[in-house]
Amino acid sequence: MSEPAPNRAVTLPTTVPLPGLAAFLAQQQAEAEAAEAKWAKTLADYETAKAKAAAEGKEPPKAPVKPAPKKDDHDLKFPAPSEPKDPDLLHLMEHLGDRVVEAFEQAGEMTCHVQKEALLDALRLCREDSALRYEMLADQTATHYPAAQDFAFSVVYHLTSLGRRKRLRLRITIPEGFEPESATQVYPGANWLEREIYDMLGIRFKNHPDMTRILCPEDWEGHALRKEYPVIGLGQREIDFREDRSGVLARKAIEAAGHLGLNLKRPTAD
Repeated sequence: MSEPAPNRAVTLPTTVPLPGLAAFLAQQQAEAEAAEAKWAKTLADYETAKAKAAAEGKEPPKAPVKPAPKKDDHDLKFPAPSEPKDPDLLHLMEHLGDRVVEAFEQAGEMTCHVQKEALLDALRLCREDSALRYEMLADQTATHYPAAQDFAFSVVYHLTSLGRRKRLRLRITIPEGFEPESATQVYPGANWLEREIYDMLGIRFKNHPDMTRILCPEDWEGHALRKEYPVIGLGQREIDFREDRSGVLARKAIEAAGHLGLNLKRPTAD
């Protein structure tokens, strides 16, 4: 394998906020405090300049005017998250209690963030409770947050109630190396979704019936949707594909495509 090119170095972001009501309110407070601090400095500078002008017998400077927020009709802003009011979120908060980290609504969508240990209970409640009846797991996704302090990944379960025509986003956050329970125990359709998450991010799920890669060969190194994974790859120029269920197909596909710039080593018997 050749050495990775210098342009494959990855600079991770310093802050990556997790979307949520608490994060939004904290950001609003931080921006307000920063604006007040800036205005206080402006007033202090004015008083200093005013005193200096008086000591030198000069005209005092004009008093500063606090700037009003400028409204731009062309500035598109996403709807802000708000306190939960939907009966479904209130029902989840009532039955899960302090195992709900936060719940909020935004742009007509509902999100319920629960403790990672409460995942299966929350999923079962969503599917089996007669007041909720979210019988379909429409999708399951995950995101890498390398700059977060208390977790490394968020795993999101997109639930749909077909009969009630409602959607709910259930979310957990997990540290590096933590294995959440497989949602296949409640929603069998999570099988391939969790295999894709494992393949792309390296998150393994407990009690999954077949915790293997689904897109890349079994012997592929790394997980492509982690933030430290370079967009243009790790710089491999020689790849050994194992003769397994995925390696054979991958090898033949690349050979048929004219190698695509890769120098494949044909598998040899040990």
